[in-house]
Amino acid sequence: MVRRPVYGRLLLEGGSRHRRASSAARRRERGVTLLVVMVLLLILSLSAAAVLRNAVSGERFAHNLRQQLLAQQQAELALRHCEAELRLPDGSEAGVPPGVRLRDPVLAEAALMRTAWDAPPAWRQGANWTGAGGARLVLPQDQAGWPPAGVMPGRRPECLVELQVLADGVLVYVITARGFSPAYPASAGADLNAIPAGAAVAWGQSILLLGALASGDEALVQRPILDRLWRRVLQPPQS
Repeated sequence: MVRRPVYGRLLLEGGSRHRRASSAARRRERGVTLLVVMVLLLILSLSAAAVLRNAVSGERFAHNLRQQLLAQQQAELALRHCEAELRLPDGSEAGVPPGVRLRDPVLAEAALMRTAWDAPPAWRQGANWTGAGGARLVLPQDQAGWPPAGVMPGRRPECLVELQVLADGVLVYVITARGFSPAYPASAGADLNAIPAGAAVAWGQSILLLGALASGDEALVQRPILDRLWRRVLQPPQS
């Protein structure tokens, strides 16, 4: 039997071990590379999700802010409309010339609720906003829009008027109005606190001190505004 030289066998065995070590090292490198790629993909996915979430949150914030501003415009429109109506005679005054414009019958003096300055106001009672009682006026359709064209509230704004007797006996008109955003559905329930998602309701209030009717035979007779206070209602009435 021919024996191979010992030196040759060592060389062959050493080369085989080197090839096996190199193959194992390459497999380890491929495993580390795959792990690094997976970590990078995870980081990129999380970053993309965060950017998308921020974009959605920003869009939702802008939508809610726009709805709130439009609802506030409607509440202010209701306040101005009811203020203008209260300045008109209701037909019960003496010496009113014929043919003058009269206020809306809903806001006639006899229909207004009277509250003392230290008593719970009528506008705080949810039943006055959901029931048929009280001097609550829903604005006519031609008064419920504003420029630009095409932006209309989902529900027409409304105001509630009461006469408040101050401590010194002076009578002032307390006008409380609420406006609705375009996203507010007209079919929403009567619950004052159940605001649909994506919609907004804004409340405002005006306190008026009016003078006596101006005498004359003009077609438009108005009562002058002696004092006025506007404020926002941050705590609306509860149902």
